[in-house]
Amino acid sequence: TEGNRFYYETFEDNEKAQLLIRGIRDSIASVPDEIPLEKFSRDEQLAYWLNLYNVTLLNEIIAIYPKRNLERILTGKESILSRKLIEVAGIPLSLDDIQYRILKPNYGNNPLILYGLYQGIIGGPNVRRSAYSGDDVYRALENNAIEFINSNRGTCGKSRKAFRVSSLYERNRAFFPNFNDDLSRHLLQYLEGSERTALQAAASLKPDINDWTV
Repeated sequence: TEGNRFYYETFEDNEKAQLLIRGIRDSIASVPDEIPLEKFSRDEQLAYWLNLYNVTLLNEIIAIYPKRNLERILTGKESILSRKLIEVAGIPLSLDDIQYRILKPNYGNNPLILYGLYQGIIGGPNVRRSAYSGDDVYRALENNAIEFINSNRGTCGKSRKAFRVSSLYERNRAFFPNFNDDLSRHLLQYLEGSERTALQAAASLKPDINDWTV
């Protein structure tokens, strides 16, 4: 009952709908061929990369649906995140390239970026109803962060010894160099209610909350 869902059934055996998604992906990817990204503000560039990442991932999951468990698809050596799926300004890019080579270094290692990168699974951040825009990209990311962190997909404070968190954070340790301290500090910015108290009392973090289901 938590988080948004994408209705993949609409695209199953529906070539017209699949072409529409691919067309959106290709249209976004071609923007720098018409207007260099440097002409846009930093917030507009951030929104651009988030939108391109998300529609590209949607297209890949649509292609394999109704496969429902995406753990092997998203992790390991054969992960779709590491494949060169798109070309922007003549440069082949993977989704990992967007996250780690473009967004992470150019936006100050800001962990809010994680909540804008849809993973296609229940155990990940929300897919939003509308595209990101430069006008409200950070507000949208914070809304996603608040929803995810305060859901049982994001955190669980049932044990005093270890505060359980999503494995999303384990897979993105690069954003939290001192994992326990940096992640705790980040979560406390958005965590509410009794879970906040539980985190402050916990001795460590345990990143073992998973749901790899579409």
